[in-house]
Amino acid sequence: MRKKNRLLSVLLCLVLFLSGCGGEDGKSAPLQMTFLDTGKSDCIVIEAGERIVVNDAADADDAATICTFLDERGKARIEYLILSHFDKDHIGSAAELITRYEVGCVLMPDYEEDSEPYLALMRALSETGTESRRLRKAFVFSLGGADFYVDAPREIAYENDNNYSLITCVRNGENRFLLMGDAKKQRTGEFLETEAAKEQYDLIKMPHHGNYTKNLETLFETARPRYAVLTADTERLRVEEETVALLNAYDCKAYYTDEGAVTAVSDGKHVRVEQADAGKD
Repeated sequence: MRKKNRLLSVLLCLVLFLSGCGGEDGKSAPLQMTFLDTGKSDCIVIEAGERIVVNDAADADDAATICTFLDERGKARIEYLILSHFDKDHIGSAAELITRYEVGCVLMPDYEEDSEPYLALMRALSETGTESRRLRKAFVFSLGGADFYVDAPREIAYENDNNYSLITCVRNGENRFLLMGDAKKQRTGEFLETEAAKEQYDLIKMPHHGNYTKNLETLFETARPRYAVLTADTERLRVEEETVALLNAYDCKAYYTDEGAVTAVSDGKHVRVEQADAGKD
């Protein structure tokens, strides 16, 4: 019965996301998605109208970069802070963000860690009383005219922590964005079983800083992204030759954050991608 209920809930989430009926006013508003230049770490700031979603919080020493970006836009509240998984290069500044800004809800996978960034995150949640949800099934919400589908890992435990990654899909009108966290082969395989994986995407944030898994090609066969963002440091040690070959094979323009912050702007019909010069974002 539990499995049946979970399946029905996931199917309902997908229907709401893919049908595009979740927008607050039924219309597409400008959406801006900025992939900050924080080295080999992830922090993606999504501006849906006037409201903010932050996907991952980079390393602890990236807090100033993230806060400066938000402060320059006059943002005092983060509606959702989505933490794909608990590696330090994804949650390092999470405690700082929760303490410094009003955060509506933190979404995260359902497992535990024994690391200082994770313990700091737990302390910040407790001290501020911020709502959090550990996802065991897909979660859908709408914000500023955009729809968000957050796909949760299927298993209770994984040998590789990266497979706990939440995978976030964002729909703004006719435009779609796919944020893969650090999903490895097993987690990517789980996502491929969903209806969301059968959609075409304008842009994909490549998993695990450019690591390659064979089933990425299966994803690309359907997703057909025109743009890809890779969160990498200047050495690009995790960017594998097979990943570059895959992007080239599908004529997908690649942007590397070590060359500067990458910003994708959607008006609901078209996507424009820009990149700041390194050190000037």
